[in-house]
Amino acid sequence: MSRARLALVAGAVATALAGAFAQSAWACTRGYSYAGLYSSRPAVGVAASLSMLELPTVTSGHVAAWVGVGGPGLGPSGADEWLQVGLASFDSSTARLYYELTLPGREPEYVELASGIEPGRSVRVALLELPFAPDTWVVISPAGIAGPFFLPGSDGAWAPVATAESWAAGGSQCNRSAYRFGGVELAGTHGSWHRLRHASKLQDPGWRLRRESSSTFRASGV
Repeated sequence: MSRARLALVAGAVATALAGAFAQSAWACTRGYSYAGLYSSRPAVGVAASLSMLELPTVTSGHVAAWVGVGGPGLGPSGADEWLQVGLASFDSSTARLYYELTLPGREPEYVELASGIEPGRSVRVALLELPFAPDTWVVISPAGIAGPFFLPGSDGAWAPVATAESWAAGGSQCNRSAYRFGGVELAGTHGSWHRLRHASKLQDPGWRLRRESSSTFRASGV
């Protein structure tokens, strides 16, 4: 092959590699990224069956799948306030069942409920506002009931979320995970539960979301 031809080939390869690395860096979002569904209206409870589809690859930070209410800036006077329950992995191994509580003016509190959860195992989790105590919530999981937790200003205010999550350093530090959210349900004010039907999609770069039905979906970091 001539030197000119070699130069052209080398240039093409370099361009392709540069594009591939650029896409990889673009996909490995720095900080938090998400893929899931959120309700179009407030509800007093949310539930889902969560499972890992494969072992995660966690190069930095963590990956998780959870259902939750509240969020940054959604508490009284714009304070951070939320409650979530789900599965989390901090390394490339099994998952942990946990809940996280953030109250106005306080740091998030992470509480581990169980460990050693393998891919394929489905865990049903839920959050519920107590009907006789507005702003008061409990966490329901195979580990039992946790709470009650008083979240001021939450009554009738928050639209639930069911989402996969990753926190990574970014750049070449890519986390990979795959979760299934089965039978996502919302609680009504009279104690009834119904399947999620009207929801909006949350999908950051680097994630793929595939819906199996209105209330069941898969989310994977790619």
